[in-house]
Parts: sequence; C-alpha cells; structure tokens
Amino acid sequence: MFTYIRLKNFMSFKDVTFNLKNGNKGAKSFVAVYGENGSGKSNFVYSINLLRNSIDSFEMSADIEKIKELAREKELPKRLLDRLMSNADILNITDGCRMAECDEETSIEYGFQIGGHEGYYIISFAERFVYEKLYYFTGKQRGTLFEIKLTDGKIMPVFSNKLFTDHKVEDEIRDEVDKYWGKHTFLSILNRERSEKNEQYIDAKYLSYTFDILNMLQETTVYCKKSSSFESWVQANEPNNILERLESGKVQMINESVLNRSESILRDFFTQAYADIKDVFYDKRYKEKDIIYKLYIKKMIGGKIRTIGMEDESAGTQHVLEIVRSLLGAFCGVTVVYDEIDNGIHDLLLKNILESMKDDITGQLIITTHNTYLLESINIKSVYLITVDYQGNKEVKCLDQYPRIQGTNNPRVMYLKGVFGGVPAAESVDYDLILNELQNDGTDVEGGE
Repeated sequence: MFTYIRLKNFMSFKDVTFNLKNGNKGAKSFVAVYGENGSGKSNFVYSINLLRNSIDSFEMSADIEKIKELAREKELPKRLLDRLMSNADILNITDGCRMAECDEETSIEYGFQIGGHEGYYIISFAERFVYEKLYYFTGKQRGTLFEIKLTDGKIMPVFSNKLFTDHKVEDEIRDEVDKYWGKHTFLSILNRERSEKNEQYIDAKYLSYTFDILNMLQETTVYCKKSSSFESWVQANEPNNILERLESGKVQMINESVLNRSESILRDFFTQAYADIKDVFYDKRYKEKDIIYKLYIKKMIGGKIRTIGMEDESAGTQHVLEIVRSLLGAFCGVTVVYDEIDNGIHDLLLKNILESMKDDITGQLIITTHNTYLLESINIKSVYLITVDYQGNKEVKCLDQYPRIQGTNNPRVMYLKGVFGGVPAAESVDYDLILNELQNDGTDVEGGE
C-alpha cells in the first residue's frame, strides 16, 4: 500500500507530497482526494498509473506480436492498440508527464508498506530517463537495494551486496541494464527476468524482498480518465473469488462456487442500495464442462415485481455495477485507485456505497471525487484537499490538519463555504459580455475598419 507520493515537476505539480500514512499504523486504507476542477486530482492518479504501467514495459516490448494477436481477439480499435503498444517504452509512458516549459527533471517518489516493512521507490526523467532507486527491507534492516544514475551519458548502477546470491547473475543483470535501462526501468527488467525464469531459480539467485514491490504493483488496479478505456482491461486484477465479468460470461463448472459468491455479493449490495430492487441472480445454462451465465434483477415496477436483464437496466445502474466490480479488490488486500468515481452516479448512492464498504477494506482504496456528502460520514483523516493559490502554487493537506474543525462542526458545510479552499470561486459569469463577443463581426477590434 502507498504511504506517500511526492511529485516534483510532474504535470501541474511543482513540488507536493500526498502523505497517506496513518500515524504509526502504516498506510491509510481509504483516501478521498478533493479539489476544484483542474486542480490536479487526475494528475495525482496518473502518477500511480505511470508506475503501474512502467513495470510491464520490458515484457510488452518483447511480446509485441502477442499483443497484436490478443488485441485482435479482443477486437480493440486501432487507436487503443497503438496506445497499448506505446507502453512498451518507458519514454512513451512518461511522455506528457513533464511540467510545461520546465528545464528541471521530473521526479516521483513513492513511499510504500508491504508486510510491515516500509520503503520508497524513486524515478526521475527529463528528455531521457536519468535516475531510479529502491530503498527497502534487505532481510535484517532497511537499505538501498539498487540505485542507477545516468551520469555524463553513462549508466552507473549500484547494487546492494544482498541483492544477488551469485556473481554470474549480477554480471548478466548488469549487461541487461547496460542494454535496456533508460528505455525500461530496472523494476521492469527484473519483472521480465522473473517471468522468464522458473521460481526455484529466482528464489535461489535473488533477495526475495526485491520482488515485494512488483507483487504489490501487479495487484494494483488503476481506473484513470487520462488513460483510454483499455487500461481497465489491461490492469484489472479481479480477486480470485470474483468473476472477471459480472454481467455475463462463461465459467468452468469447477468454479461454480465463484459464480455463487459473486451472485451473493451483488444481491446483498443492490437490494440494500436500491429500494425497488428485490433480488439479483444469475441465470445459469450448463453446457459440457462450462456454465454460461447472465445477470438478472427482480425489480418492483408499477406495483409488480418484474425480471429484467442487467443489460436492459439504466446506464446509471450498469455504472454502479462497474464501480462495485472495480472496488472488490480493496476487500481482498490489494490497492485500487479510481479517478472521478462519482462520474455518472447519484451523490447519495455513491455515499451509501462507500459508507458501507470503507470499514471492510483490507487493502487500500484511493479515490478522487467531488461528492461532498461523503464528508459527513467519512473520517476527516481520510480526506485530502488540493488547493491552488493565485500564482498557481498547489498544496495538499489532510482535513485533520485544519485546526478550525471541532467535534460539532460539519466538514461538508465548512468545505462548501470555502473554509478549507479547494472549491471553485462562486462568482457569476457575465453572459452579456459573451453574447457581445459572439455578435461582434470584427469591425470594432483594434486594426478593424
């Protein structure tokens, strides 16, 4: 889970830190980020998406043909295939992440905690990838596992003497770094190494803790509006006791318990969240060794309970199904990051969804939202505000850092009044001025006739 993220010269952030630590108890399990439009909420989420994508770049570069074939099977549009293939190079992934008109390096530092051990990972880049470091548990204490710099055009790697158990393996990895680092991160090189070698070899040749962060990131799911829709398909790591597709699909008969488990979760949720939904169930068709399933709801309409296929339900209800599917990973110990989770869903319904879920999160759920009703029910230690001053400088503060909040105060009311900042200026727009500009034929502008 993430304990902090520091962004320097990253998109719209000059130098800010999102401190997600829960005192001495590790990382916070639930985080909600607020801020006015354009404040950088999506940029914050994209910084996590960048890290998640970066570890796969080396594998993807070697499997371009497999990616094309898989894309054909999934019938992805060409533009999505192009975006997918662009992730095969770290420089493509970092493209667009640099602060505009900035000569300084962009640097991102990710603090994390895994199994009670804390560490941090840093990447820095400009026109080229210039720095990478992992500081983490080495077996008995914390220390630098690796640090790689680009100095005067030369790649300079430094490895902990605990990282490898075999000098031959270290020499091979140094050769890989010399060939590929800068186009791919060292984490990505390690990820490819692990995927190609058998488990016994990896266990014997590497410090096992080295792969903790890779395991964490591979389980992390990011839903980010700055990414095209295929990102969810690429990154969605469904809990192994939940269906990959909730609305319809096919499973083997030996996995019928998974189907039943998913049905139970959806029944519990939708019947509690919607007054007119009385039941949720799967229609099952058994064919050879498979079960073909389809999701239905029993809904009160006009005084009668009627059965409706989920695909015939409103777009809003289907969106809720997608949100529930997305958030289930947070119940299974993984990190789920969801940008603008309130998009297309009623404020009170989203409030009920998250209010009922937050106490059962065993992983980490990070969201960005404009839903102010949540402020009435969630702990202020889970709320973060991005504020912007008149010079465009940004600051990130947790709500519990504001001394004006007392036990009897309503954080939502205070937020809407602008006590904390992070809300748009509520000044009226002069539409007469706009109409005059629209009607202007250009004759009264400077230089006109």
